[in-house]
Amino acid sequence: MRRIASHLLSLSLVALASFAGCVGNPPPSSAPSGSGRASDASRRFPLDSLATGQITHEGKPIRVWLARSPQEQSEGLMFVPTDEIADDQGMLFIFPMEQQLGFWMLNTIAPLDIAYARLDGTIVSTYQMPPRTLQTFPSIEPAIFALEMKQGAFARLGIEPGDRLEIPQSLLRAP
Repeated sequence: MRRIASHLLSLSLVALASFAGCVGNPPPSSAPSGSGRASDASRRFPLDSLATGQITHEGKPIRVWLARSPQEQSEGLMFVPTDEIADDQGMLFIFPMEQQLGFWMLNTIAPLDIAYARLDGTIVSTYQMPPRTLQTFPSIEPAIFALEMKQGAFARLGIEPGDRLEIPQSLLRAP
């Protein structure tokens, strides 16, 4: 399972791996989604059950699923194949405060781009993450947001460190 590691809390990979082993794969969803997505059967939070919003990069809109709770964040885009993610779509992880973050991809089957950003939207680091890996991709600097999109989207959109994501204040509040 992909888990979000907080370097600020100095959690070890061993501790996180043992926690992930206790949780196991999420049970099939009982929530009706109506989307017909293949990934829904493997997810606790089908994509249609997540709050959505729109952010922008240099005036270009990016539609996002919002991962605000620790449970939504721990599932992220696990089990979602590339063909279920549009070219202008991704997942925005919103954390309660700026901190050093790290993501890995164990049950994430699609290769993804990730960008970490500060509260003002400034991107501090980006990576291309291969599927199904325990390699940690760290934010390097404190960040409050992580944006995941299918791999190649950042190159198409020109997203790189130092750029700014425009994130509306309305997305920061829980529904």
